[in-house]
Amino acid sequence: MDLHLMENILAIADEQSIARAAEKRFVTQSALNQQLGKLEAELGTPLFIRSRANWQPTPAGEIYLETARAILQLRRSAYNRIADCAEQSRRSLVVGLIPERGVDMFTAVYPAFHRAFPQVRLEPVECHVRAMQRMLGAGEIDVGLATVGESHRDQHRYHWMAEEEILLGVPAGNPLSAGASRGWRGAPVTDLGRFREEPFVRITRRSTLYDITQALFHEAGFVPQTLFSTASNVSKYRVAAAGLGCCLLPATYALEDGEVLYFRLPQRPAWQITLVTRRDEPVARPEELFIALCREYWENKLNRTA
Repeated sequence: MDLHLMENILAIADEQSIARAAEKRFVTQSALNQQLGKLEAELGTPLFIRSRANWQPTPAGEIYLETARAILQLRRSAYNRIADCAEQSRRSLVVGLIPERGVDMFTAVYPAFHRAFPQVRLEPVECHVRAMQRMLGAGEIDVGLATVGESHRDQHRYHWMAEEEILLGVPAGNPLSAGASRGWRGAPVTDLGRFREEPFVRITRRSTLYDITQALFHEAGFVPQTLFSTASNVSKYRVAAAGLGCCLLPATYALEDGEVLYFRLPQRPAWQITLVTRRDEPVARPEELFIALCREYWENKLNRTA
C-alpha cells in the first residue's frame, strides 16, 4: 500500500488539476501522470474525468478517495497517539491558516506554545477555508483557522473563537459617507440599498465571506456594480481608501485612519472565527493549548478594535 501515491491522488482531487497537483506535491506533471495511469491500469477503471477546466472523480475515483482519506487519517491519528504516550517524543502539529490574518495569529501564539511544548513542531500551511476542510478530512492538517457562517460548517468540530461583524466601508470623499463613523463600534446603522448606484470592491467566490455578502445584496434588492473582485480584504480596504468604491469589510480590517468611514447594517451580519478539528478524533493536549491561545488572541484583538 503506497501512502505517498494516495497523497498524490488526493492532491489531484483537491486541486482539480494534475498540473496544480504536481506543483503542490513537488513532482513533475509527467511523473504524476504516469503514477495515475499505472494505478488506473491496475484497478481496471479510470479514477478521474479529464477536462481542461477541472478534473472530477469518477464513481470509482470517489471510492478510492474516500478510502485513501480514511487510511491517511488513521496513520496520522496513530502517530499522534503514539507520540502523546511519550512526553518527550517529537511530533508535528500541522496548522491550516487562512491568508492574511492567519500568519498574524500564528506568530502571536507560537512563542507561548513552544515554551509549553518544545518537542512539538508546528507546521503552518496557508489555504482557503474550503481547501482546509478537504485537507482536514484527508488527514493532511490537524487543526485550521477558519472564518465561517453557519452554512459553511461541515462534519468537523468547530471551536468558537469570536464573532466578527461585517461592516459597510465608504470612501471618506463619497457624499453618502455623511454621518458615518471613523470607528466601527460606534458606527450608525444604514440601509445597504442606499448604495445601489455605487461601485463595490468584492471578495472572490472562493472566500466564505462571498456567500454572506451575496445574501446581504440580495436582501437589499440589488446586484452591486462590481469594480473588481479580490481574494484580499486588505486590498478591498485599500481600494476604498483610494476613493474608488465601497466594500463590505470584516471588523478587524476596518482601519480608523479616516480614509474609509463605516456604517453598520440593520442585520448585524457577522461570521464566526473558529478553529476546526476532526470530529472523530480526540483533541490532544498540544491542540488544546493551541486552541486556548488562539481564543485568547482573538478576544484581545477584537477588544482592541473597539
